[in-house]
Amino acid sequence: MNASLESPSSSSGAPRTEKKKRPIYACLPCHKRRVKCDHLKPCTPCCLRGTPSQCEFTEEGSSAHMLQSDLIKSLTEECAYLESRLAELESLEQNSQPSEKKG
Repeated sequence: MNASLESPSSSSGAPRTEKKKRPIYACLPCHKRRVKCDHLKPCTPCCLRGTPSQCEFTEEGSSAHMLQSDLIKSLTEECAYLESRLAELESLEQNSQPSEKKG
């Protein structure tokens, strides 16, 4: 009964290899539609669909295939948050220090 639940690769005893993530060379619309992209900017399939303005490519090796503009936006937001947090902590530090009395 348990043998029917096992996958064929696990019953053969061969170790499973992890699939390597291949870089995406197609533009995002072609990748999403799973059609061949000719890597032109804008590419022919996007032009034929009448959506050349949506033809965007990712940077190679970018985090989770983020668009460069999305990556810049997220990093800018993170930087702004960290700067505000730093200012908040610095003000707390200044307020918690005892004032020196001359005498």
